[in-house]
Amino acid sequence: MPKVGIVGSGFIGGVHYGSHSKLSDSQVIAICDTDIEKAKKTVRGEASGGNLAVEKSKPIGFDPAKIEYYSDYDKMLKNKDIEIIDVCLPTYMHKEAVIKAAKAGKHVICEKPMALDAKDCKEMIKAVKKAGVKFMVAHVIRFWPEYVALKELIDGKSLGKLLALNLQRHSPTPTWTWKNWILEAKNSGAAALDLHVHDTDYVLYLCGMPKAVSSVGVKGCATKGVDHLSTQFFYKNGPKVTAEGGWAYAPKYSFRMAFWALFEKGAAEFSSLNYPMTVTPYGKEPFKPKLLTSDGYTNEIAYFLKCVKDGKYPSIVTPKDARDSVELVLAEVKSVEKGKPVVL
Repeated sequence: MPKVGIVGSGFIGGVHYGSHSKLSDSQVIAICDTDIEKAKKTVRGEASGGNLAVEKSKPIGFDPAKIEYYSDYDKMLKNKDIEIIDVCLPTYMHKEAVIKAAKAGKHVICEKPMALDAKDCKEMIKAVKKAGVKFMVAHVIRFWPEYVALKELIDGKSLGKLLALNLQRHSPTPTWTWKNWILEAKNSGAAALDLHVHDTDYVLYLCGMPKAVSSVGVKGCATKGVDHLSTQFFYKNGPKVTAEGGWAYAPKYSFRMAFWALFEKGAAEFSSLNYPMTVTPYGKEPFKPKLLTSDGYTNEIAYFLKCVKDGKYPSIVTPKDARDSVELVLAEVKSVEKGKPVVL
């Protein structure tokens, strides 16, 4: 059973801890945070904030009472029992944390996005490759039940070719992070790189790198960066794809994600707020597809643990995929700022 150390016990650290808790083959043995009491609250299921509920659960693969707490990341990396580091730190800390873990011989799963720019991504990829460790960026939408089902519809071609796709993601302004790091665009990349990247990455997963992007957006609502944007992705002889969203909404605004997909022989639709995924074929009754029963966070962590156990490099999300997602979002931001399409 892989032994895991989590670094960062903020909102997403609590989400990851909860996912590890649900897995019989995960064993969290250490948590690192500069605030040890906050880390202990995470273990007790008392984490707060975020745009989705953090489920309190009793771990089934390990004993929380035996977890070791560290305030020094370098000291945690010296723990020879830890095989996997789960990086749940602010984005601007990802590069250093991943490279240090790789040099210590630890496999690494890192929260998205990989880093703030392509240069840092390339350095991270070089480090994990040199160390020979398994590495995956946690692009959770690739593992989210409804989005997994949509990809299966596209790949299986039961509704024919995908003609058009629209993706949406809206969130209240994230005011719950440590020292408000996420609202400093230089540290998070603003909504474009922290929130919208989910849908950009999913577009890459389905369709590959587009020929060009054309984006419009709003800056300065919550940060000095792009806090809301809408993008059209251009593919030669491919589907018409758009994605839109941001985090410039009021505190009581309900988080939501949604998609609409038009096929030659039907359509598929989903909204996390009020509409379960529904497939409507031509000439047949609408139906709800069978979905994975676990949530996306648990699915992605279970997948990475299995890759480590089997000695295989992750293929659902490769390091190149994660780097490409960063590059594509930055191209969208450039399009917003220049007011014209950007060719990739």
